[in-house]
Amino acid sequence: MELSFQPITLDVNTPDREAALVFREGRLLAVLTRLSDIHDDLKGKWFVEAIFGEVPPFHAPVFETPDQFGAWLVRSD
Repeated sequence: MELSFQPITLDVNTPDREAALVFREGRLLAVLTRLSDIHDDLKGKWFVEAIFGEVPPFHAPVFETPDQFGAWLVRSD
């Protein structure tokens, strides 16, 4: 499975603006948001805001990096 990440900025009224689009083989798979300091111990970790496609329902943990999300996704398949 080939994943690619595109950094983006979210147009939101919170400090959680840094984000990444996750593409699987050229198709949008997920939106990850980097958590800001308002999240205390989770600051800097990546949260799955949305996930698309044929992915079973899940409760994803937060990730240290977008690449860790990719590794988790491979294990979940």
